[in-house]
Amino acid sequence: MSIGVLHGSVPQAGRIVVISGIDGAGKSTVVESLTARLATTQRVALVSGGKPQAAWLERLRLGLRKASSNDGAGRSQSRHKTRIFRDALPGIVLALLRWRLSRRARRLALAGVTVVADRWPTLEYGKMDGPKIARDQPGLNGAILRLLAGLENAIYRRVEPADVAFFLIVDESTAIQRNAERVKAGKESAEDIKRRYRENLDYQPIARRVERIDNSGTLADVLALLEHNLERDR
Repeated sequence: MSIGVLHGSVPQAGRIVVISGIDGAGKSTVVESLTARLATTQRVALVSGGKPQAAWLERLRLGLRKASSNDGAGRSQSRHKTRIFRDALPGIVLALLRWRLSRRARRLALAGVTVVADRWPTLEYGKMDGPKIARDQPGLNGAILRLLAGLENAIYRRVEPADVAFFLIVDESTAIQRNAERVKAGKESAEDIKRRYRENLDYQPIARRVERIDNSGTLADVLALLEHNLERDR
């Protein structure tokens, strides 16, 4: 994935700034607007730490999931192998891509670029942008799955921490309404949004500092609050 750098007029020390939140929290709008405003005074790069990290990986994951669902109920060993190929291997590849992205983002920050990231990995299983293979799940049978779970966890622990992560908060009904208004292929259903909302209320991205920001007001209000928080760190 290429990372374009927008050049501003005043050089400053670089850092990684994350904007995160569930679908419908307003991430995309805030990311685009904040990036444009920061680019007037500094060098800025925009990256995405979410999923998919590569189009071919998403096609592979969806293809494996479809194939496994067509198999129907099979023997336990068959289901075990299906889980390895459907969930574990794509999860390992995704973890590697996220780790690589974080390294590239840190190199840019060390070079004086402010990196604005749409989402960022977490170490927490079951949260968005986190590990996919549960190490302590009762159904995690087999040495291969246990090995892959440990490998995935080790990769996430090597992810470079963001300098500051802003988690946008809106109420559940607002998230559902905003998601319904989005133009997006494969958009999440209202039930998906409800589930993700409740699962990620205490989401903690890999970051040196995490701030929860109310995004139920105007775009101008939230941008002013973000810029105030960023300026405070200078």
